[in-house]
Amino acid sequence: MTLHALISRRQRALFEAWIQDPLVQVQVEHPERLGRLVFLGDFDESVETEKAGRRSLKNVAIVRKPGNPDQNASVWVRAGYSSYQKAWLGFVAQVYGIKAKSDDLAGYNIDHLLNKARSPGKAGFIRIEAINDAVNQEWGRLFEKAASNPEFSANQKRFRRTMSWVIAAKLMDQPPPRGPNDHQGIARLVQFFNRNGLAADDPQRGLTEMLKFAYSLR
Repeated sequence: MTLHALISRRQRALFEAWIQDPLVQVQVEHPERLGRLVFLGDFDESVETEKAGRRSLKNVAIVRKPGNPDQNASVWVRAGYSSYQKAWLGFVAQVYGIKAKSDDLAGYNIDHLLNKARSPGKAGFIRIEAINDAVNQEWGRLFEKAASNPEFSANQKRFRRTMSWVIAAKLMDQPPPRGPNDHQGIARLVQFFNRNGLAADDPQRGLTEMLKFAYSLR
């Protein structure tokens, strides 16, 4: 299996988990909370929070339980930790037995699912995954730049965050709208979510509200 095939499998597994449960976590306050929060619906004693190689649990943590690692294993880093690409590559080696280098990631960024600037004091633990390079940079330049405004109280206080419409879109290689008035861009994302069985969850409203809020201080 190629690294790119693994990335696609992991993206789809996380997206489908979010479709089933919108409370999928992307940020927690401390690695000790990972076991119970990551597997909120079916926590059991087989869940392990483990070190990533020789890295300290103060910086990197792997949480997993038996079964398909695409669904049951994830890696989390402290928001202020800088070597997160190496941490993700180490996770892939430790969990999948695939030894890869940064050059093997061509076309992808390893990035925080929630912008690390939105973690108070960069102290929270955020899940990292491989994201399409161009798409990731577009979201960072547009929505994430606006949403990371330090004036938002959530960016000062909230250490627990769940996956959102915009995180799901970024994960699944969907470019961002240019803002809350980009009706064509929003409609494109709504169509994507509708095709994936989320019409009843009203993606039009969810996306529009998130965009309006993020851009409200601009």
